[in-house]
Amino acid sequence: MRVDCQCGSQAVVSRSEGKNPTTAELYCSCKKPECGHSFISTLGFKHSVFSPSGVMHAAFVQGTRIYCGCGERATIQKTNRLSSNVSDLYCVCSGCGHRFVMCRAFSHTLSPSAFTTEALTMAIIQSVTPSVRRSLQQQLALF
Repeated sequence: MRVDCQCGSQAVVSRSEGKNPTTAELYCSCKKPECGHSFISTLGFKHSVFSPSGVMHAAFVQGTRIYCGCGERATIQKTNRLSSNVSDLYCVCSGCGHRFVMCRAFSHTLSPSAFTTEALTMAIIQSVTPSVRRSLQQQLALF
């Protein structure tokens, strides 16, 4: 499962702790050494999409893996980014074929980024597509 830091770099999930059977906190750290941001993202069962057996199972997280309610491991088929801090993960169970959605969201910072505001802004700008960069440049020209 991919989790991104606010600076645009990928983060590493070191461990998870379950609040209840269907929700977990993922402890994350930015891979970029100069950033050093540590934060928590939450991952929770949102809803079922389809179940071939007609039985709708909830899903749960164990460690950094997602499991169907039947106990089999599930894989993420698609990620739908709703914002920079929230994503829907479309999953399918490898055992029973149950399809369901998990929601991953930024929760809170444990250790702030070492980047200055200017460096963080530049890192974010460099991580977006050229067309978005041009749009930002046009918007900033208005000031």
